[in-house]
Amino acid sequence: MSLRRSKKKTENSSKEEIKNEKETAENTQNNEEKKTEEAPQNRSIVMQLTADRLFSSLITIISADILYVVLLFGAFLFDKQMEVNGMLRDFGRFEFKSNELSVFDVKGMEHVFYTGNLVTFMLFSLAAVLIVEIIVFLFKWIVTPVRINNKLKPLYTLTEATRALSFADLTGEGFSTLQDAIKNISPDDPGNELHTGRREFIGMEDAINDLLERTRNTYKSQVRFVSDASHELRTPIAVIQGYANMLERWGREDKEILDESIKSIKSEAENMSRLVENLLFLARGDSGRTVLRFENIDINQLLCDIYDEFVMIDSTHEFRLDLRADIVSQADISLLKQCLRILIDNAIKYSPEGTDIILRLQNRGDGYYSIDVQDYGIGIKAEDADKIFERFFRSDPARNRQNGGTGLGLSIAKWIADKHNAYFEVLSYENLGTRISLVMPLVEEKDDDDSNKKTDT
Repeated sequence: MSLRRSKKKTENSSKEEIKNEKETAENTQNNEEKKTEEAPQNRSIVMQLTADRLFSSLITIISADILYVVLLFGAFLFDKQMEVNGMLRDFGRFEFKSNELSVFDVKGMEHVFYTGNLVTFMLFSLAAVLIVEIIVFLFKWIVTPVRINNKLKPLYTLTEATRALSFADLTGEGFSTLQDAIKNISPDDPGNELHTGRREFIGMEDAINDLLERTRNTYKSQVRFVSDASHELRTPIAVIQGYANMLERWGREDKEILDESIKSIKSEAENMSRLVENLLFLARGDSGRTVLRFENIDINQLLCDIYDEFVMIDSTHEFRLDLRADIVSQADISLLKQCLRILIDNAIKYSPEGTDIILRLQNRGDGYYSIDVQDYGIGIKAEDADKIFERFFRSDPARNRQNGGTGLGLSIAKWIADKHNAYFEVLSYENLGTRISLVMPLVEEKDDDDSNKKTDT
């Protein structure tokens, strides 16, 4: 009995294989027939589009030639009328005869001008123009179908991919192959990709692999962000906890320890509060909940206000204001101020006392202006210059901790610059100084309806 059953199963499986092979062959044959049928159709579409473009070009050429003739005769008539009557308001009537133009003045006297030279010039010049136009027309006749074919190639490719997918075997072996390949994908393995080995699934494989890569990069960024944020919060919490334990044990009676503990706890609480505010700012920005309110801003006045602000709060550095242009542009004034304050605050932190900090405005041309913040401080290492705008990046963690930095200031500044279609340029040498330039576009005035917009992320 078992032998008979196995024979029946074998026969049934062989029949299914033969049936699948026949269906695949029929699908392939139908696919080839459809391609053969669509080839003349594609050519006819190209020919029709080419004819439409050439007809439009021909109408343009004929219209230009007619306009040329009319303008030439008009200029000749205007010249002769001015010669006879002298003023535009005294134009008299005129008549064209075989090779002559008769112009009558205000007294009715006839003045005859020979037009043969004009006709000869017009015919020769028109012939030269026609030769050039014919050459251009023939060139378009040859090039236009090629250009149309190139523009339609993506459509052809999409059509072929759709056709291949419609003929794909998604009910038998093809579906099983795709299902097994998807099951074997490991989201944690960077080198693991979807691969079926079947030609009809190539477009789907590329799309899924691209989505996997972007998902993995986003996941890595989130893991790194959470890890860095946890690390940054762990330090002030540990400091606060340490001083609290010390106060609980013996600091209540010792005024010196009490003052030191209160001062340190207050400082770490301020650092932690600043870190949380920066994290919330970036989180709101990444989720698209930060609203930018663009308005016309006098950049010169903005820089003067920021200059006065830092001169008042920091007496340890010499601030200099260098306004080389008069700029009015569109921006969110509060965010732009925050960006510039971050740059100047960094310059203060990493510059020795008594050194200059320069705030410069200049028009770069080509629709851009720049706001430069230049210091003569410790500078940035060459290998770190491209990383300073990354979140939580620190060239020297100990030095940043000492100066109260969170590693998020420049990240926030870059986010603000991106939302203003601006970018940064960094020029820095160790122990010589740093110049960070915020390059902003000169934006024309907008309507009031467009002054408020929500950021896209």
